[in-house]
Amino acid sequence: HVPDPAKSLAANPDLQGLSPLAVFDAVVAALAHAGLFVILNNHISQAEWCCGFLDDEGVWYNSRYSEEQWLDVLGMMAARYSSEPHVVGFDLRNELRPSTQGIPSWGYGDAKLDW
Repeated sequence: HVPDPAKSLAANPDLQGLSPLAVFDAVVAALAHAGLFVILNNHISQAEWCCGFLDDEGVWYNSRYSEEQWLDVLGMMAARYSSEPHVVGFDLRNELRPSTQGIPSWGYGDAKLDW
């Protein structure tokens, strides 16, 4: 859901009543129209404030979103914007950090935490 749409979309009343993904589409379109390049960013999976050890968002999966779901959504977003030349990249997961899932690593061999 869009948090407090009356406030968060006050400057853009045409976005009122749209889904969060439709609002995101409109933002990407406006940025592209202005000639700006866009890098999609997967900051966290749950719509909430970030970042703490107990928020269960330190790695790319959690108790609410499986690794398979995360990969499916990355694929969906990549396909969704594949024809927009101003979308130039994808930050797969922002702010990896220790969490209730463990400590993310690079090259240590633990498939559940090896980024």
